[in-house]
Amino acid sequence: AAMVFAGPAAAHHSFAIFDQTKLLYKTGTLKQLEFVNPHAWVHVMVEGKDGKAETWSFEAGSPLQLQGLGWTPSEFHAGDKVVVGYRPMKDGSRGGQVMSVTLPSGKRVCSNRGCVNPS
Repeated sequence: AAMVFAGPAAAHHSFAIFDQTKLLYKTGTLKQLEFVNPHAWVHVMVEGKDGKAETWSFEAGSPLQLQGLGWTPSEFHAGDKVVVGYRPMKDGSRGGQVMSVTLPSGKRVCSNRGCVNPS
């Protein structure tokens, strides 16, 4: 029985890897929305300091959870300009925990932790 539950337990992690004291925003071009279990991912191309595009990856909740919060995958189109509100990675790598995504239509979808307004 332990082996049956070992895989899912190892795949799930704590959100302690994200800095919950910071809320940052990145504007970029949507590369891909991975609407997959156990967590969806929003991949965005962002211009780096050197002017070259960098891929940033933001972890969201489960697809079922996100759909309940108003996320509709068909509204996410590769090439669209989006703004991602996120809690950054503690190690400084390019990514974080999704708090909100603002789509070109102006629609803003949020995580299960709710939309946090810019300060």
